[in-house]
Amino acid sequence: MPIDNCNVPLYNIRGQTVKTWGLDDTGLITYSINAQGFRSKNNYSDCPKYAFFGNSSIFGIGVNEDQILSSQFNNSQNFGLAGEYLNKDSVTNLENFLSSPLYNRKVKIAFFWVEREGQEDIGKLITYVNSLDKNIINVSQTKKKDPGAVHLMPSIDSDVSRTHPGPKTHKVWAKTLDLLFNRVDNL
Repeated sequence: MPIDNCNVPLYNIRGQTVKTWGLDDTGLITYSINAQGFRSKNNYSDCPKYAFFGNSSIFGIGVNEDQILSSQFNNSQNFGLAGEYLNKDSVTNLENFLSSPLYNRKVKIAFFWVEREGQEDIGKLITYVNSLDKNIINVSQTKKKDPGAVHLMPSIDSDVSRTHPGPKTHKVWAKTLDLLFNRVDNL
C-alpha cells in the first residue's frame, strides 16, 4: 500500500498538474503531483531502489522533473516537500515510508534538511532519523555545520525562479550522492 503525503497543501492537489508552486511563480515549469501527493508523474506502488526526502531542493522547485536530483537515479521516488512545510513533515513521511511495504533495508535513502531558524533543532531531528535507519545519508543545506550531515557543493546554477539550485547543480549533486551511496554499501 502506498503512503500518502502528510503535507496538506501538496496532498490537496494530488493527481493534478500545476504551473506554479512554492517560490516558483514563473509558470515555466509543470509540477505533476501523483495520487499520493508527491511530485511525480507516477504513483508509488513498488519498492524503490532510491528514496529522497526533505526540502524544496529535493522537490525540485523551478526545475523540470526529468532534471531533478531524484530523476538522475533509476527506480527512485521523490518525497520532497515545497511550499509550506517543516522538516518534521518530511520526518513523518519518512516514518510512514519505513513502515510501509514500499521499504526494505536495501533502499538507499537521502534526506535533505532545510534551516528553519528557531523553529526546529535539526541536530536532534538528524539523530532521530539515524535511529530509524543508520544508513540514511543526511544532507544539510544550512549555513552552519549540522552534526551527522554532509554538505554538498554549493549551487553552480539557478532554477527558473532564481530561488533554488538549477539542473546542473542537481546533476552534480546526484553524482556526489551516488558516490556516497556506494560508500555506504561498502562499509
